[in-house]
Amino acid sequence: MTTSPQAQEQAAHQLSQAINRRMSKPIQQMQDMLADAKKVGVIAHVHPDADAIGAASAMVMALVQRGISAVASYGESDLPAKSLLTIPGWERFVEYTDLDEDIDTWVTVDCASPGRLGALEDRVMASDRVINVDHHATNTRFGSVNMIDELAESSTMVLLDFFGVWGIKLTTPMAHALYAGLLTDTASFQFGRSRMHTAAARLLDKGLDPRTIGAQLLEEHPFAYLPFLGTVLSTATLVPEWGDGAGLIHVVIEYDQTAEVGHDEIESVVDIVRTTNAADVCAVLKEYEPGQWAVSLRSRELVDVSQVALEIGGGGHERAAGLTRECSKDELLQAILDTSDVAAQARRGTSEA
Repeated sequence: MTTSPQAQEQAAHQLSQAINRRMSKPIQQMQDMLADAKKVGVIAHVHPDADAIGAASAMVMALVQRGISAVASYGESDLPAKSLLTIPGWERFVEYTDLDEDIDTWVTVDCASPGRLGALEDRVMASDRVINVDHHATNTRFGSVNMIDELAESSTMVLLDFFGVWGIKLTTPMAHALYAGLLTDTASFQFGRSRMHTAAARLLDKGLDPRTIGAQLLEEHPFAYLPFLGTVLSTATLVPEWGDGAGLIHVVIEYDQTAEVGHDEIESVVDIVRTTNAADVCAVLKEYEPGQWAVSLRSRELVDVSQVALEIGGGGHERAAGLTRECSKDELLQAILDTSDVAAQARRGTSEA
């Protein structure tokens, strides 16, 4: 049985009204702050993903549509994954060192804590005009205005709802940027509520090609990816007793193993490891620079990995979380193994909810 476009639109409208009621205070606060903004810096988190780039790009487009000067950036010099350069709006990003001094308002997107702002943390946090847009339950509410919707599937979904209230005309490039964040943060619509499908349909109706976007973001790798996978997957280790029997699989990607591959290839490893059913949780340790590590945590169903990440300085969602740390491989691995009791408690908390 199919529903008519009119019925779909009505359902979407009713859901939007419910969201607007729940988020009415931060929505109004965000509108008020942007009403007198002269120049806005939109900041994505370091090691940006499609949700961060998509949200920042869409936010800049919306601000420009409202006649507000805006530019996007993030607090590190490295380019993001090549796949992210296909997201419309990338051309509005500038090197963080080139941001104008007269920016009077900041919008951070998909940043759960100030530390995710990287080299821009001090500059942004010195301002009393910071709008914090995010969907992470572990967000530290560091903004002057905190537009945090923990029920949203992506930060682009938070913006899609806000744009509807703010009177933004949804253009095809804007829809593409928003869709990119939604597609990737839901693992191709595997995780989330039914509203993500309604939102996706609305975005696709702007003339998007889902097959092309999906291929660009998720399915294009060089030949070097294959031997790279063989090398890093050979480090996979199973710790069945971790988390009171929930189990942990950890994989290590060291810096000298990444010379022939890019960010896309490194970030895709966790999606392969998480398919293993021998443990509930997987951890992929990624050394992007010597001694500079990022960790991706994923849970199949038992453990709330956001609590595990919080214990060692990170954050995220119940099923997907992460952290960054400067340390040795052995120190990082031990820190993760030492969260076994936290994972056990997070497992019990999940099962009792």
